[in-house]
Amino acid sequence: MSDSEDDYVYDYSDASSDEGDEMKTSPQQAKSPQEGDSDDEDRKPAAKKSMDIRGEVGVKTPSSKNANANPNAPPAHGSGRKSYDHSPTGSDYLSPAKNPDGLKLMEAEQVREEMHSLVCEITDMLGISEAVATVLMRMHKWNKEALLNAYMNDSNATLSKAGVLSKVQGEGGGATSGSGTGNTCNICCDDDFASDEMYAMSCGHSFCRDCWRGFLHSKVGDGPSCIYATCPAAGCPEVITEVEVSDVSKDVLPKFSTYQLRSYVNLNKLARWCPGAGCTKVASSKTGFGNIKCDCGNEFCIRCGLEPHSPVTCPDLAKWEEKCQNESETANWILANTKKCPKCFTRIEKNQGCNHMVCQQCKFEFCWICLAAWNEHGASTGGYYKCNKFASEGDNPNDQSDAAKAKRELDRYLHYYQRFHAHGQAQKFAKKQLAQTEQRMVQLQDGNSDTSWIDVQFLKTATEQLIECRRVLKYTYTFAYYLEDKDGIKERFEHHQEMLEKFTERLSELSEMDLEKMDRTDVVNMTRVVDKFVKNILKYVDEGMDID
Repeated sequence: MSDSEDDYVYDYSDASSDEGDEMKTSPQQAKSPQEGDSDDEDRKPAAKKSMDIRGEVGVKTPSSKNANANPNAPPAHGSGRKSYDHSPTGSDYLSPAKNPDGLKLMEAEQVREEMHSLVCEITDMLGISEAVATVLMRMHKWNKEALLNAYMNDSNATLSKAGVLSKVQGEGGGATSGSGTGNTCNICCDDDFASDEMYAMSCGHSFCRDCWRGFLHSKVGDGPSCIYATCPAAGCPEVITEVEVSDVSKDVLPKFSTYQLRSYVNLNKLARWCPGAGCTKVASSKTGFGNIKCDCGNEFCIRCGLEPHSPVTCPDLAKWEEKCQNESETANWILANTKKCPKCFTRIEKNQGCNHMVCQQCKFEFCWICLAAWNEHGASTGGYYKCNKFASEGDNPNDQSDAAKAKRELDRYLHYYQRFHAHGQAQKFAKKQLAQTEQRMVQLQDGNSDTSWIDVQFLKTATEQLIECRRVLKYTYTFAYYLEDKDGIKERFEHHQEMLEKFTERLSELSEMDLEKMDRTDVVNMTRVVDKFVKNILKYVDEGMDID
């Protein structure tokens, strides 16, 4: 692999040769105003709270009523989103229209059908009822192989542990056998029930139907734990299933079945509810890994449910977040919302996404992250962008005292946290900037009568690319914090990180320019270049960071 920047600049020229290809979409392909981006919180209508199938208080926005909208009006924010497919396993960026094999979005009813299909497989293989198969699969977290292994090793022990042994070995439940009256319910203690007024599961413990109904209503009212409820008899481990609920109290069966469905998704390592507010769709994966974009606009990691965080793994991200939480007091002290100009020491506030700062007092240009002169970061000067590398300054590496080691570790952590935080803030700014992009697009179109709405889509595409870049850059610092420096791997990774960071800053500058100074070709070309660098760094990590 070459460390020369010239190896990368060719992407820029290649991009310019076909710039504008993405703009050749016909106006009919653009989304209508009703299809606005749900990520734009500032543009949402008043939210209504509702209980979704996950049992959470979600937010549902009223549908827009734009039937009489001007057909010549520009599309609402969120239309024509460009997808970036980071193909290697572990860093897939998916859109609903481009889901590779093994990853899919499903409605709740589709999930129910999938669950039932899996239950039927077990029923056919083991010769047991669907109710028993459901309980067994739930106990094994819907892992078919784990259940089959346990069942083949010791079927009775597996059935007993699940609380369904008598359902398999017994004669089944239902109305109490016999005739006449004189049957006693051990809950209400009434001793004059007819046989058809009593009900017992396979375990044989019989209670009157009124007491059964009261018991089931109470358990379902307790919430999701109802699917683990057992026989009302003290100490009886027999688990209540949908069969008993249907026999005794059909009115609570829908809620019981919904809790069963939620359990299927929550326990299943290959599925996850979309974390979007009010969304009831489920993402499913054959491997349990991957990133997906839901139809509601929310993007998330299937394994942990957080936003896509390639190249860092879910376990490392969990460790990082815990560390950041523990170190938050120190980090907050180091990272203020304002910084002093390195030259005149005037307090500077960062109110845009770009890290290129210009002091309004003395006009000194410097980097927000490292506070060094900006000309040390520019490609035109041949400078070297060093903000992404940690260098222990002024410390004696031979000092092995506990205090010295603690200081070095804190300095190292703060180096990565500061940059993680900076790109996180820039990501938030870019998202806010996206909300204002449509207004800038309208202004740009109005300023030139020959410019169509399609012609100004490059502004939105650039801002969306910036959001993606800031997110990836943010997590590259978490990745680098845990990356061991073996055989120059870390240095090569930081080189990729440096190139992405450099061109991201350039795209940020171009996209924030005044409209009268903005060059469309420059923005389009730089957007394409940055897109390639995002893909390159993720592919580099996925392929093991081998020497090129």
